[in-house]
Amino acid sequence: MSSRQAPRNVPPDVLAERYGRRPARTGRPWYRRPAPLAAAVLGGALLTAYGVWIAVAQSQGPAFSEISHRIVDDRTAEIRFSVTREPGTAVRCQVHALDDSSSEVGLLQVDVPASAERDVQESVQVRTTSRAVTVGVESCSAVEP
Repeated sequence: MSSRQAPRNVPPDVLAERYGRRPARTGRPWYRRPAPLAAAVLGGALLTAYGVWIAVAQSQGPAFSEISHRIVDDRTAEIRFSVTREPGTAVRCQVHALDDSSSEVGLLQVDVPASAERDVQESVQVRTTSRAVTVGVESCSAVEP
């Protein structure tokens, strides 16, 4: 196997004429210029503030978690869930039952009355129009007095 080598006496301008010359870099890099640096710092600060705002907004209000559920029969589903809220806050939760094609076959609003306890467990039965395969809490929100 033979390898071809480029001639050693090729002037550098021949390659520049053939492939073009890279533009010479002038000035300072972007991070040493005040305007792009200020824009990058401001963008980072805004992104951080947005992330903090989202985290705080999602941490407010009642939270819920499903403990268990079961399908009782073709017209009834049962769910047991927990609600965490500020003591003294009444909460309204939407519970829905779904069939095997993910269509809603039952919907129930559950009112959780205000109490001194932070965590409350509820167990409810949802009437359905056809056999459900799952039931879950869709949302919970505080109820104004």
